[in-house]
Amino acid sequence: MPRARFAVTFVAAVAAATASLVAAPIASATDPATRLSQPVTYTAEMGGIYQITHPEQPWPGVDDWSCQPSPQHPRPVILLHGTGANGVNNWGTIAPSLLNEGYCVFAPTYGATPLFPGIGATQRLTDHVNEMTTYLDRVLDATGAEKAEVVGHSLGVTVGMHLAKVTSPGRIDGVVSIGGFAGGGSAEGLPGLASLAPVVDFEGLAAQVSREVPDGPLPMPFPSLLDVNEHSPTGQKLFAGGSPFHHGTRYTLIASIFDGLVPPAMSFPKGNYPNVTTHVLQDTCRQNGADHAALYADPQTVDLMLNALDPATTVAPRCWPTTPIIGALGAVPTRGAVASY
Repeated sequence: MPRARFAVTFVAAVAAATASLVAAPIASATDPATRLSQPVTYTAEMGGIYQITHPEQPWPGVDDWSCQPSPQHPRPVILLHGTGANGVNNWGTIAPSLLNEGYCVFAPTYGATPLFPGIGATQRLTDHVNEMTTYLDRVLDATGAEKAEVVGHSLGVTVGMHLAKVTSPGRIDGVVSIGGFAGGGSAEGLPGLASLAPVVDFEGLAAQVSREVPDGPLPMPFPSLLDVNEHSPTGQKLFAGGSPFHHGTRYTLIASIFDGLVPPAMSFPKGNYPNVTTHVLQDTCRQNGADHAALYADPQTVDLMLNALDPATTVAPRCWPTTPIIGALGAVPTRGAVASY
């Protein structure tokens, strides 16, 4: 082949290949409506089982950075786990429930260390909030959404409330609290402490200790538990103005009378707030025995959460027997089926 013809052919081939690379998208976008439906198991252990059988893998469909929110669900949902949990084992029921409804879902493990990557929320609350503020920016940039929704369990609720009010106001549309603290008193919330209240000023003691503990690393496990009150350095920021709520954010607070760590009196602050809705599971379902660990596997909780995220598709929450630690009993009816035990 003459050199001139070879050169022309080679240049044309390179140009064609370059054009095809430029024209091709780096990653194809995920349409949530095209995902296959997943089975939902209402047991608290399902997330942990998946984590053991699929190490270092997110729940299928979660953390899909190519997911593009649909017009029906334009805001991605960020799941924030509790103390010592992670982005997989806390969400074995809630993650597939959200995916089946067509949401883009993200479930980070925050506050973990390289030595124990599967144990989250091991640092101070300031560290967790800073990490998740950056994560929120990344989610919104990837999805193109203006705002996100937050669903938190236990400590994850406090982290989400900080995002909504302190570090990223206007970027969180709604916060769903599952067994989270929002300003109630420990003495009135826990019967054992209430009986000792005439003798010991628990609120005053907690305030004094929390104020005297400086922000920063502490040589103790899960030090962020010292920050979950209105007196700590981070707590004072969250409760500035008298409440942990941001006026432009919707809050749905879900609690159980069988929650021995954060019962309703601790989940709900005193006073009325127009953008806050509270639910005690047993007020409408006496068969529900969910404790702190089973709350995130409870069908009634799932329905209240989905109703809060999309009020246009509200259904009657399923009333079904849920046991402490384990979760729901028997074959749970599908969402939208009005059923009681």
